[in-house]
Amino acid sequence: MKMKTVTSVLALITLLFGCTSEKKPASQVITLANGTIEIGILPAVGGRMVRASLVGAANILQSDSTQWNESPDKRPSLNPTAPFKAYNGHTTWLNPQSEWWTKQDSFPQLKNSRSAWPPDPYLDLAPYRVISQKGNEIKLLGPKSPFSKVQFTKTFRIAGNKVYLSTVARNISRDTVSWGLWQNTRMNGWDAVFVQALPTELLRTEYNAIPNIRKPELRYTSDFYTYDATMPGPQTAYKSKSFFAVGTPLIAGHHQKQWLIIRSKGIDTELIHPEQARVELYVENSAKPANDLQELEMQFAYEKIAPGDSIEAAEDWEILSGSNSSDKNQLLEELRGKLK
Repeated sequence: MKMKTVTSVLALITLLFGCTSEKKPASQVITLANGTIEIGILPAVGGRMVRASLVGAANILQSDSTQWNESPDKRPSLNPTAPFKAYNGHTTWLNPQSEWWTKQDSFPQLKNSRSAWPPDPYLDLAPYRVISQKGNEIKLLGPKSPFSKVQFTKTFRIAGNKVYLSTVARNISRDTVSWGLWQNTRMNGWDAVFVQALPTELLRTEYNAIPNIRKPELRYTSDFYTYDATMPGPQTAYKSKSFFAVGTPLIAGHHQKQWLIIRSKGIDTELIHPEQARVELYVENSAKPANDLQELEMQFAYEKIAPGDSIEAAEDWEILSGSNSSDKNQLLEELRGKLK
């Protein structure tokens, strides 16, 4: 065979193999990193944060990375009667939960029952558009919701070991609407999570457990509350939620040698809708710990929003290195040291 012919055959083989090999899909997560911390934003599903950590460390947030780069046909439906698909991480909802479906007429069954689920899919699951990205800051605009009558703008910024995030909700209707904002951060249900609060600031704890199954224990130690996770039976799970009237909130979570400390500016707790509380801690445990949840929640003032006007909810996060201890008493002492 002549050299020219051999070269042609090799070129053809290379071309054929190149055509049959699959290209790795481009990441749909936008990463902000500064050498100290990194966060990941998923515009395609509610403009949510799906990753937060020290650089190179494990993800503190509860979020399934196999979902992040799904094809469009696997993305969730915006029909609220379709099965709900959770992407977890950090998202923003509206409060109170009992009013999620009262300001729309497209789904009368949800309106009449004052359904508490699902959250508005236009705000929580729809694609967001990046409208600004510069340095270590990104801003995203969500779609206008025909259900809640608002449109979200989300901003994420990192500096040093801190994350600054905010959500602005603008009234896109011709009528005044009333809403509060609800920042919701999900960690694993077995992580150590602490809420700084006094006994007088604990409003109530609600349990959702099958009879004869041990309920989760909310434990108080010197200005901090935490849930002690308990393994239920193989076919059961427990869920519990506690409500705190804390004017200037602080929630801290520990995950794989890292601390996430969430703060927000103080507001009058009387401004929070009476069905909610300034700080809420939800825990869900089952026989499948990898899938379990804790929600580190902060509620913001319930306000009347005139047409075209906006409300805002902002949090400051601090990410710090920690020990590998699993003992909650030791971790609480470690946290106290971090807060000095």
